[in-house]
Amino acid sequence: MSEIENYLAPCPPEIRDLCNRLRALVNTAVPGVQEKLVRGWQLVGYRTPAAEGSRYFCFIAPHGNRVRLGFEWGILMADEAGLLQDSGTQVRSIYLNETADLQPELLIAYLHEAAQVAALSKEEKNTLALHRVAEQAGK
Repeated sequence: MSEIENYLAPCPPEIRDLCNRLRALVNTAVPGVQEKLVRGWQLVGYRTPAAEGSRYFCFIAPHGNRVRLGFEWGILMADEAGLLQDSGTQVRSIYLNETADLQPELLIAYLHEAAQVAALSKEEKNTLALHRVAEQAGK
């Protein structure tokens, strides 16, 4: 059994299944993704390949009776479907309660965008942030 499987083993079966389905989705959506258990944060983190190594872009974290699919630079994502939650200065998340909540095509689009945003330079992220602020002001 892998380290991640051991970590997920105590979760209720439905939550463990949901985590594993999300893990498969991330691995399918982002080629070359690096998956790692981050025990201190109690999550499975993902890095996407980048020119200078890799960039952290998302995570899966089981919490009681739901699973959090978090995006490191979620604040900069378009969120056209309106699924992103949280109110911090950077991370945004989608919360799933059961496997019926999975919408693979939609989640793949979020994962692609999260990986693309994470790969941006600091200057590009700043420009995107200004664009997102302007979008919000126009709503």
